Amino acid sequence: RSLELAGKILNREKRSKDVINFINDTLRDLQERTEDIPEDEKPRVYMGGVGFKGARGIDSTMCKYPPFVAVNAKNVVDELNKEGHVFVSKEQILQWDPDVIFIDEGGLKLVLQDYKKNPEFYNSLKAFQNGEVYGLLPYNFYTTNIGTALADAYYVGKVLYPDRFKDVDPEKKADEIYTFLVGKPVYKDMKNFWGGFKRLNFSEE
Repeated sequence: RSLELAGKILNREKRSKDVINFINDTLRDLQERTEDIPEDEKPRVYMGGVGFKGARGIDSTMCKYPPFVAVNAKNVVDELNKEGHVFVSKEQILQWDPDVIFIDEGGLKLVLQDYKKNPEFYNSLKAFQNGEVYGLLPYNFYTTNIGTALADAYYVGKVLYPDRFKDVDPEKKADEIYTFLVGKPVYKDMKNFWGGFKRLNFSEE
C-alpha cells in the first residue's frame, strides 16, 4: 500500500506496480523452492545479533524472522510463540542448540567481542563446533531495506537447502535484486561495508 501511495504521489504508478510485482514474484520463487520440504528434514536455525535501537549481541533475535519465513526455515525462536524482536538468555540458546546460526552483521562486532570474553559458551554450541555459522547483511537500519531482506533470504536458502538453490549464486542474485530496485548492483559495496554473505570463522575474525 505504501508503494502504491508513493507511486500516486510521485506520478510513477507503473514503476510502483512493477516494484510490487517484482517483490511478490521473488517471494513466490523463494516459497516454491522450499514449501514442500518435510519438517523433519529441515535444520533448526537461529538468528543472532539482530539490531534493536542500535547494534546488539547474540541474545538479540526475532520470531518470524522474515528471511527465514520466506524460505520456510525452522526458526527455534518461533517456539516462544511471540511476535517480532525478542531478547533470549544464553541458557536458552544452549538449550535450543541450533544446527545453523546466522549473525546479523550489524551486530557482528559485538558478537565477536563477546566470543573473545566467553569462548566456552559459543564453542559449546554445535553450530560453532561444526562451522555452521554464517553472516547476513543487516536490512533494518531506521528503515527496512526490502531488497537486502530478499537477498538475505536467497543466501539462507542456499545455506540450508543447497539442492533447492543450486542454480542460485547469492551474490549475483543480490545484485539482480538491487539493480531492479535501486538501479545499481551495489552488493559489493554492502559486502565491503558489512562483510557480506560468508561462513564465519570466529577464531580468525
